[in-house]
Amino acid sequence: MSTLLMRLRAPMMSWGDHSQFDYRDSRREPTKSAVIGILCAALGRPRWEPVGDLAALKMGVRVNKEGILRKDFHTVQNNMHDRDKAKTTISERYYVADGDYLVGLEGDPDLLRALDQALERPRWQLFLGRKSFIPSRSVRIGVVEQPLLEALRQHPYECSRREKHPSQLRFVLEVSDSLDIRQDVPLSWQPRRFGRRAVKTEYYALPEAICIFPG
Repeated sequence: MSTLLMRLRAPMMSWGDHSQFDYRDSRREPTKSAVIGILCAALGRPRWEPVGDLAALKMGVRVNKEGILRKDFHTVQNNMHDRDKAKTTISERYYVADGDYLVGLEGDPDLLRALDQALERPRWQLFLGRKSFIPSRSVRIGVVEQPLLEALRQHPYECSRREKHPSQLRFVLEVSDSLDIRQDVPLSWQPRRFGRRAVKTEYYALPEAICIFPG
């Protein structure tokens, strides 16, 4: 099996999956809709084109660093959902600060290689949930000839020279059946429609050999 690996790291990022009007939530790890949105931007694929090939990829996330959930104070003028009540609406918008994620997508090798090439030279700007949330590291890692979980567990982990690295990390893995259901699979962007997927959260110890110290 082949797996495309991506690194999503930034001072601020947002992973909403059930936002409504003036309330914008964020999960603690990347959603599938956000990751596919990044890939569509890299490909230069407009909203009206289908995304079924990308949605069919199996996704997993390794949380290298748990971000901190924060909230922005926003005001929105001429809110289309509240025009008769007020000219200005207060909006609650959550985001994750200082998170670091390794994302894996498993599927057709030819498609994964095409996506990897697009990430090397993206057609459009890549951002992590909002246009102002720009990656602080290169998103592209590459394609490895490993199943999803093995690829996530074996990829090098950046260790701090000043801090002891964690004994285990959190993994969020797409599975065929689970009680944890996420409605974050894009069926189309225009109009916006989303399907469901099941995930499971597990904790795995990392082999000492994969710990590297950045230069």
